[in-house]
Amino acid sequence: MTDLRQLASEISALFHSSTAGISPESSEVQAFVEKKLVEAKGTSQNVKGQQQQTQLKALKDMVDACLSNHMVQTTSTMFLSELVAMTESVLVLGTKTRKEILDYLLDRIQQRTSVYGDVIIKTRQALADLLVSKEQWEEAANMLQEIRFDQSQRLIDPRVRFETYVNTMELFLLANNPSQAAHTLIRATSLLNSVSDVKLSLKYRYFQACILDHSHKYIEAANGYRNVFANYIDGVVGKKELILNKAIKCAVLASAGVLKVRVLASLYRIPELASRECFQLFEKMFLQQPVKPSEVEYFDKLLEEHQRQRTADGNSTLLEHAVHEHNVFVLSSLYTNIRFSNLGRMLGTSTDYAELICARMIGERRMKGHIDQTSGIITFEGAREVKEVTAAIFLKRQAASQPPPMHLREQVAVKWDERIVNLCTTVEDAVDMLIDRQPVYARMLFRDMV
Repeated sequence: MTDLRQLASEISALFHSSTAGISPESSEVQAFVEKKLVEAKGTSQNVKGQQQQTQLKALKDMVDACLSNHMVQTTSTMFLSELVAMTESVLVLGTKTRKEILDYLLDRIQQRTSVYGDVIIKTRQALADLLVSKEQWEEAANMLQEIRFDQSQRLIDPRVRFETYVNTMELFLLANNPSQAAHTLIRATSLLNSVSDVKLSLKYRYFQACILDHSHKYIEAANGYRNVFANYIDGVVGKKELILNKAIKCAVLASAGVLKVRVLASLYRIPELASRECFQLFEKMFLQQPVKPSEVEYFDKLLEEHQRQRTADGNSTLLEHAVHEHNVFVLSSLYTNIRFSNLGRMLGTSTDYAELICARMIGERRMKGHIDQTSGIITFEGAREVKEVTAAIFLKRQAASQPPPMHLREQVAVKWDERIVNLCTTVEDAVDMLIDRQPVYARMLFRDMV
């Protein structure tokens, strides 16, 4: 059995000047550890498995010596920190040996956070890197999530903490665990304003959009992907065209309403949009045209797995539900009122489901109208709001290319005045025609007005 007192004395000898505030060079500690591993290797037979076991035992003896009563806590902390760093890059160890010694060290010190807080943080980070190399995303994410920076004996740079949280979010998303990623997002958000690293902030924005996407918050997710696309930096968050595809899919899946119209319009300005294979359905929604079932089937094949789920009531998929709402939204700008039986036939759904869609949209204030359940009729209000919003968007786009002399609001007001004048002129012409062709009926009709 190794004499822990002697080993502790040898390690302490490396740090003989530590009381004066001077620590040995990393190369000196590295040379000492490698020497001990070579000595342990020499005592074993020329069998690979036995050599690994002797190396592991030698490393464990160093850990035990540092944690024994024969060594000063300051010295043991510095040595263990160097040992963790060496297991990551310097020491020639097998993956299994590296994991076993890091697990052993963590098990020995994780209850002594007040003394070895910094070593615990470094050990967890090293174990997470090891698990990532083996593509064990969930285990690596949990390892990083358990890091408590407030237990460190020194002030941790906000950028380091923020980067750890962003990496944790990424690993949870790779492990298909968006709920845990959302919990980590809360921690990262509190540090966002303290970080000036543009690339790291862009990664945060991208993973935030991914979490919103998995949470079915498609309006916010589409806006998030669009912002990442607009500020894209090569090599930070994947391919640019894939981010645009994600934005399109989220915009299509978003709940119908004025907010969706705005998201569709903001994406429609992107020149690269027309070349994407999912553009056809997107364009129909932007132009407020009804969507056919055949177009839904094609677009469904382009969706990711989490976007193919069914709605909470189980009546349809998320895409089918979004298309049904879109078609109702379009019909609300074409009809003053309609029976639910006819509406269900147009949507390709049951009468009850058509009524449920309309009730939900009205209740959430995404569409104006009222329902007469006795007669089975819905009456739409503000039917031309969508057209007004679309017209304003086109005027704004025109203003960007050829600035007119008037502001956007003034342009919309002028257009509105022109429509009122045209309507009054049409009514006046109709009255004149009635007087000319049916004078007797006209006198009877307007006798109270004379």
